[in-house]
Amino acid sequence: MRKSWRIGALGAAFLGLVQLTPLAAAQPAASCGTAPLEGERVALLIGNSAYNDWEWPSLKNAVNDIDYVCVAFAKAGISPRIVRNADMPTLDAALTRFAAEAAGAKSVIIYYAGHGFEYGGRNWLVPMEAPPATRRADVEKRYLSIEAAVKRVVPAGAFTLLFVDACRTAEPVVRIEDVNVAAGDAASAPLGLLDIGQGAVFYSTAKGRPALDFAPVGSPVSPFAAAVVKELAIPGLEISDYFKVVSREVYKRTHGMELGPQQPFHYGSWFDDYYLVAPPDIPAAVPALASAAEPATTPAPTRGAARPAADPLADISLDRLAIEDEPVLIADVLSRHPAATLVGLADGGHPLAQQLVGYMFSFGVGLKKDMDRARAYLEASAAQGFPAGQQELAYHLLDNDPSPADVRRAYDLYVAASDAGFSKAKTHLAYRLAAGTFGAPDFARSQALYREAAAKGHPAAIFALTYFADTRAANLARLRAIAEAGNPEGNHWLCEAHFADKTLARAIDDCGTAARAGFAGSRAILADAYAKGIGVAVDANEAAHWAKLARDLPELRKDQREWIAGIGE
Repeated sequence: MRKSWRIGALGAAFLGLVQLTPLAAAQPAASCGTAPLEGERVALLIGNSAYNDWEWPSLKNAVNDIDYVCVAFAKAGISPRIVRNADMPTLDAALTRFAAEAAGAKSVIIYYAGHGFEYGGRNWLVPMEAPPATRRADVEKRYLSIEAAVKRVVPAGAFTLLFVDACRTAEPVVRIEDVNVAAGDAASAPLGLLDIGQGAVFYSTAKGRPALDFAPVGSPVSPFAAAVVKELAIPGLEISDYFKVVSREVYKRTHGMELGPQQPFHYGSWFDDYYLVAPPDIPAAVPALASAAEPATTPAPTRGAARPAADPLADISLDRLAIEDEPVLIADVLSRHPAATLVGLADGGHPLAQQLVGYMFSFGVGLKKDMDRARAYLEASAAQGFPAGQQELAYHLLDNDPSPADVRRAYDLYVAASDAGFSKAKTHLAYRLAAGTFGAPDFARSQALYREAAAKGHPAAIFALTYFADTRAANLARLRAIAEAGNPEGNHWLCEAHFADKTLARAIDDCGTAARAGFAGSRAILADAYAKGIGVAVDANEAAHWAKLARDLPELRKDQREWIAGIGE
């Protein structure tokens, strides 16, 4: 289910892609979602709003949401089909038609807004005429299995992407009348994990939490739908980065609200990069480097050209660059400036644009991955003595099968950026010095650098200082302040710090917040906590749940994989 009321403040969504406001989207073009499906990317949008308010709470905005999303998907080149306020026969007919039209699709998106629940190891959406109570034998007759719908409409080998905007609170959505919980029978539960093969599932909220139907009162779309469409306006976000920025947007919109904040939640498994809106193909202005194996003496992008009178990146300070996650920062920049503008600035010699574009080419964020062009732009930025460019080039060198010369050069770049006061470089250098990347470990110098970076607010450095008895309490307090300001990175580092200090029970709620926000380490720690009963009751199902989600993330550290080995496997 979704909650149909809340009190709080929520700004209108910015929609650069479709040039609509949420209010305008409440009155969409009637034709959206009715034309025959075309192309390799198709979407089935199901919204159930008009429940009778007796057996089920009505949801004012569920249909508005899918109308709103429909327009955005169509603009993004995704061919949509809409199903509104459908009973079981209508859903069945819609699935049959959609399956026939989607037979050649390479990517299938299903977006559901309405009531839903889990029972018998499967997840179910609630048709309009379905009752709030049933018997075990009638579940399949009265409700639509999401897993069955996926198998029915997604062609073999196609990428599957599910958006599910429904409450996941503990109270039963559907009561199964003939189960005997006391005897060990399973009752209905909140929507759980879906087994969909290659693809991803994006829930509007975390397990145990409500999803807001509107906020503030009177808003014509949910905060999840507003964020989904807003961030769709940014071309070239790989789906994992898209999930991250949508989640941050919803969290930000609902932080401080009654029963907030709302934390979207995602998981999945896929081999190749997937984009809802493909990155633009921007030809190189000049020939790219013949090889990235050696430092560039004449970088491919030009340097020293005249800058525009009004700098469009003037609001991006070095202090912000030094502490903010790059995908989130770049998503913010791309929401205001097309990638082509950034590339043009970089070609004109703008060192910040060169650093941003180098990162974008390195990781395929906003641009197609191109390691030669990434290296060229980072070389150009570093050659101008720009600390963020020096730090990013050092990381790039060490992350791509470095030669001994690359390691020595990375050290020099880190030192230069660190000496310039760039806190992210200080943290990176501190970690590498302690790890022995550049020779014998130097713990004294490492701690000094962490102190300098923490003084400028870098969360990872603040966390590192919690390992030292004389700085632990002060830095735990600083992480708490970051968390309370609405940044779940603070919760994550609190979880890690208390786990390391064997005081995890004090931070188990932080682990939950960070795990729901997608931090791999917090997911592993939460799995371990449920397996051992640290701060929570022992729960094998919850342990398996979080262990699976942690293992799905490639950034999970080796030691953390070892902690959870065997949990849920």
